[in-house]
Amino acid sequence: MNQNSKRAAILKVACRLVKDLGASNLTIEAVAKEAGVSKGGLLYHFPTKEALIQATLDDFLDRFDSATDTEASSNPAIDNHWAQAYLISTFDIDKDDLEMSFGILAAASNQPAMLDPMRERYVLWQSRMTAECKDPVEATVARLAADGLFYCELFGFAPLEKQLRSDVLAYLMNMIKNQDNQS
Repeated sequence: MNQNSKRAAILKVACRLVKDLGASNLTIEAVAKEAGVSKGGLLYHFPTKEALIQATLDDFLDRFDSATDTEASSNPAIDNHWAQAYLISTFDIDKDDLEMSFGILAAASNQPAMLDPMRERYVLWQSRMTAECKDPVEATVARLAADGLFYCELFGFAPLEKQLRSDVLAYLMNMIKNQDNQS
């Protein structure tokens, strides 16, 4: 296993353990054991429990940004490239990433400063949405709706059935569509 895949495996195990056991019960030893690495091997990648938790959050945010940028640059069906890609990426987050997010947020909630990178990304995402869309209110409503869906699914608060979920995404996509292209 190369260093990047070992690191990714450690991050995944850490998220699962936080979700299963709670943030206060996460230990470097437990993560190392579950990930099949030595404690020293884990400490090579993450020198502290806090560094491990911060890395899981940073990894999730980086992968979300990458998926959104890829969607924006490769999907010819969208006209507000990044704004609509944000909606698609949020609606397409898979079960594993939802579980990882749950663990990350639970662990970081014990140390609010750990959420600063997420706060910074949300400021950036909001500014990208409003800069790209003609109506900043519609852009904000669309982002808040997508974020709400994410958190509803994350915590199991009345997650939407498949067809309604698809219809809501279509509605939001149309709402922020460039008005010059609307018929």
